[in-house]
Amino acid sequence: MQRNLLLSLLSIILLSCHTDRKEKQKPEVKPDIAAVVKPNHGPASNTEREKIIIELNKFSDAIAKEDETVILSFFDFPLADSTVNFFEVDSIFDAERSVNNGAITKKMFTNSFKTIYEKTDMIELINLFNHLNTNDLEKKDKIYFENKVKDEGCYHLYTIHIKNNEINISYGTNSNDDYRKAHPDEEEVCDEYAQMWTFKFEDNKMKFLKHRIAG
Repeated sequence: MQRNLLLSLLSIILLSCHTDRKEKQKPEVKPDIAAVVKPNHGPASNTEREKIIIELNKFSDAIAKEDETVILSFFDFPLADSTVNFFEVDSIFDAERSVNNGAITKKMFTNSFKTIYEKTDMIELINLFNHLNTNDLEKKDKIYFENKVKDEGCYHLYTIHIKNNEINISYGTNSNDDYRKAHPDEEEVCDEYAQMWTFKFEDNKMKFLKHRIAG
C-alpha cells in the first residue's frame, strides 16, 4: 500500500516538472512594433517627407550662397521654353534662345545666371527660407508667412506647398489693407506680383519642373 502511494506521488512530481519545463521553454510573444503605425503617418511617407526637407535645405543653402553649381544640379537641361517665365534676359541669351527654338541650355543658364537671379527675384528665396521652417513640413503640407511691416503699403508672402510629389515654392507681394484704409487718397500702394518655382520629387531628388510669374 505504502509502495503504491509512493509511486503515485513520484508520478505526480515528475509530471509537474515536465509541465513546468514546457511552459518555461515557450517563446516570449512580443508585439510587432514595425506593424504599429500611427494614423496618417505611414513609415514610407514620413521617410519621403524627410528626404524632401533635406533637398529643400540643400536648395536653400545653395541659394543663400549663390552657388551656381549646386543650384543648377536641381535642373535638367535643356529646359523647354514652356517651363520658364523669364524673357529679355540679355542680348546673347535671347539670341541663343531664338536659335534653339526657345530651349535653354546649361551653358546659357550659367552664362546669364546673375541676370536670371536678379530678374526672377531669386533673392526673395533667401527671405523665404529665413521666414519658413522647413522642419514644419514633417507634419504639414503647406507652410507660409506674411511679412507685414507697419506703415508700408506692401507686404511679402512666402509659401512652400507640397502636393503629391510636387513642391511649390512661391513668393510675392500684396497690398496691405490696413495701410489702404489709413491712406484712402493713394490709388496704388503696391506693385503686386507672385513668382512660383515648382519642383518634383523623384528618385530621392528634387528636380525643377516649371517657373511662373503673375502680376
